[in-house]
Amino acid sequence: MPWDVIDKSGSIYLPQINWWLDAHFPVERSFVSHAHFDHLGAHKEILCSDGTAKLMQARMPGERRELILPYEQPHELTAGCTVRLYPAGHIFGSAQFHATSERGTLLYTGDFKLRQGLSAEPCATPQADTLIMETTFGLPKYVFPPTEKVVADIVAFCQQALHEDAIPVLFGYSLGKSQELLQAIGRAGLPAMLHPQTHKLTKVYEQLGMHFPGHAIFDAAHAGGHVIIAPPQSVNWTPFRKLENKRTAMITGWAVDSSAMYRYQCDAAFALSDHADYPDLLEFVDRVKPQRVFTLHGFAKEFAQTLRERGIEAWAVGQVNQLELGMGISVGSALRPDSGEHKKRANQSGHEASPADELARAADSFARFAETAAKVGTTASKLVKIDVLQNYFASLPVEIAALAAVYFTGRAFAQADARTLNTGVALLRRAIIATAGTNEGAFRAAYSQFRDTGDATAALLAQRIPGGEHVVLPELSTTFAKLAIDRGPSEKISTLQNFFARLTAEEAKYAVKIITGDLRIGLKEGLVEEAIAKATGRTLDAVRAANLLCGDLGQVYIAAAENRLDQIELVPFRPLQFMLASPEPTADAILERLAPPVWLEEKYDGIRCQLHKVGSRVQLYSRDLHNITAQFPDLAASAASLGCDFIADGELLAWRDGRALPFAELQKRLGRKGDDLFLGGEIPVSFSAYDLLWLDGHILLKEPLRERRRHLEAIVPATHPKLHVAPITQASTAIEIEAAFLRARERGNEGLMAKDPASFYTPGRRGQAWLKLKKAYATLDVVVVAVEYGHGKRRDVLSDYTFAIRDTTSDRLLTVGKAYSGLTDVEIAQLTTHFLDHTLEERGRLRYVQPDTVLEIAFDSIQPSTRHQSGYALRFPRIARIRTDKTPTEIDTLDTCRKLAGAPPAGSA
Repeated sequence: MPWDVIDKSGSIYLPQINWWLDAHFPVERSFVSHAHFDHLGAHKEILCSDGTAKLMQARMPGERRELILPYEQPHELTAGCTVRLYPAGHIFGSAQFHATSERGTLLYTGDFKLRQGLSAEPCATPQADTLIMETTFGLPKYVFPPTEKVVADIVAFCQQALHEDAIPVLFGYSLGKSQELLQAIGRAGLPAMLHPQTHKLTKVYEQLGMHFPGHAIFDAAHAGGHVIIAPPQSVNWTPFRKLENKRTAMITGWAVDSSAMYRYQCDAAFALSDHADYPDLLEFVDRVKPQRVFTLHGFAKEFAQTLRERGIEAWAVGQVNQLELGMGISVGSALRPDSGEHKKRANQSGHEASPADELARAADSFARFAETAAKVGTTASKLVKIDVLQNYFASLPVEIAALAAVYFTGRAFAQADARTLNTGVALLRRAIIATAGTNEGAFRAAYSQFRDTGDATAALLAQRIPGGEHVVLPELSTTFAKLAIDRGPSEKISTLQNFFARLTAEEAKYAVKIITGDLRIGLKEGLVEEAIAKATGRTLDAVRAANLLCGDLGQVYIAAAENRLDQIELVPFRPLQFMLASPEPTADAILERLAPPVWLEEKYDGIRCQLHKVGSRVQLYSRDLHNITAQFPDLAASAASLGCDFIADGELLAWRDGRALPFAELQKRLGRKGDDLFLGGEIPVSFSAYDLLWLDGHILLKEPLRERRRHLEAIVPATHPKLHVAPITQASTAIEIEAAFLRARERGNEGLMAKDPASFYTPGRRGQAWLKLKKAYATLDVVVVAVEYGHGKRRDVLSDYTFAIRDTTSDRLLTVGKAYSGLTDVEIAQLTTHFLDHTLEERGRLRYVQPDTVLEIAFDSIQPSTRHQSGYALRFPRIARIRTDKTPTEIDTLDTCRKLAGAPPAGSA
């Protein structure tokens, strides 16, 4: 019997020995191939090389059991299983995992390269029956030039820059690539300076016995005449931006693409990589001589198909693979190589189904997805929608149904999945036009008719004959995964065009709708949860609770089908949905909902944030569950100093002198990444914690708020420089609540949160345990100058309004914002009729209209902005009412905006 290889959330598990390989999340025991952060986790026990152990302690200190093996030394890991580690050549200490048991031999590479580097051990190629290998560069076009030539070109680039009195800056990963560059630069006799992060890790290398040419830590005042080596994320580091005369180069294997230097916005790009290129991937397989290969990462599916064409059984882990007839390969492994059940498995009705039956049930899964979506969109009945979905789910293998569940939410990836497509409307439009063989004018006409990119796509492709083959639903997963790693518009357009060419018009319509993030068929996520519960025979509460905990309906579906929803628990570094507050307009309304005394917290003007900490690892997640740690490394580093492991809920704030700064200050840091050493001084941030969800392995969701608060106050010191516990007060009367509200507004905060101290934490729910009192800061009377058609149920009405105030000095109308909420459907319909009759100019979905309609706009704050003609923007604008009692001559002025923003009047000194 061969080795079982199970893929769980992108990590490899070997059930026969109960060990993981490079697990991406904390597990009981895992092999760690090397010390790059994407291969590390807060595991209880690890197996690794000595070099990786020491680098890991430097990057991720903490207590854990470490099994450290010298290369090629045998060790009985479990009864009947002997393991050896072999060098992988990727970075210093990188290792391959080789196991021998009655199941045969297995080799897991981790990241590797065959070419000899200057700062890593040479790669070994031990023979194995089963090979699990990384395939980052698994396409034929990825062939790297000889290393000697690339190094010579990098040296020449640096010498030329220095000759012209410029400072050469080389961007490469701080662990591995930077040490390669330092060796190469030093051997050429060029002096080097290292970014502080690179310098720190280089010192660890030296402690491990690696010798490097002389170098210094970066010093801007003395940078002239030196080559600077820095990590890629420091491109916008403030000290680098201040260097007046510099030449920049990105060092990456992706530089084999001709557009690399433009993509990275550098003066040059050089193809020096720590990974194997395509020829070396093939060479590695030839040397190992495996009977079966599993491919991971990058172009895993494409490389697996290449191996199959060469007569080698090969499967891309976690993906549905295209089968070739006559190879004698197990069909079951193609459907789910991670299942460990390659002979047969049970379908959802409990009957045994052969792998061929399972594959047949998935054969037209995407065509039937489109049919199902169309049926859902044609009925207003929630019960009918649920039945249609449930029948479709029940017709599919579990893994395929799990994908469908995610796609029916209108997302390409599960909510907790950090990947993004980065596929804008303009790029998508180009791919659609190319596939349809039409032009921009035809696309605009179709879009103007349907006002939906998916529907316009179907219209353009309706007369075209597709590729003629059934597309299985998991091929969407493969396409979306490839789009997420495609670099540059040309690669993404090629991926989309090749995929669209195989689809029918209806299939393409729904593929585009998923890409744009909205199916627009009247289907909410809650109905998908109900359909999952019905299809799997589980309770809706259990399904919903599991989804709120893990944020992945695909995982929830599989767990429900296998009757293990109770195994989905809150774990660190998998963000869960935030508990939400319900708005109340008055203090009296709050006391009608909550029994006094109530807890009051000031509502800050920041970013809702979850802070996860285990050992020295800290991750920050935003309200949409995206990882934002890279934007706030100073906060993450400071939180790492706390002595316990926890998950906290709170607000991320710009903070100075013991108080929160306006959101406009925090906004200056949004989108800025990297190790900018001065960023924390320019715009200091703080985490205001107001809830604790998990502490040292214990889930606290079902403990009362007063108990969670007690634990929170115990773990966050009052003197901590970056974290503080949000203060609370108690109130029993409406007068006390109103007074607290006024004090909060005087301090520049948004309002108040009122909470029941006995309440549990309910992820994703907007109940009555948390209430918010948040009154509009002010209102402006404005005039509508442009309108657009809305989306979804408002696709046929003009519901998005751009509005303006008046500049009294020039009597010009200046735009100040845009709003689409606050009016009833009847009011929107009446305004649509009016604006259609008073259109001055039409530009697709946008219409410039006669400025005769006055609206009262409520908003939270006003701040300077270059986005609008007035120079100001309203934060959270919403329409309070239509001012039929006012004419455009009575709207507010630019001077009013200046006063509300706290700016001096025009013309003042």
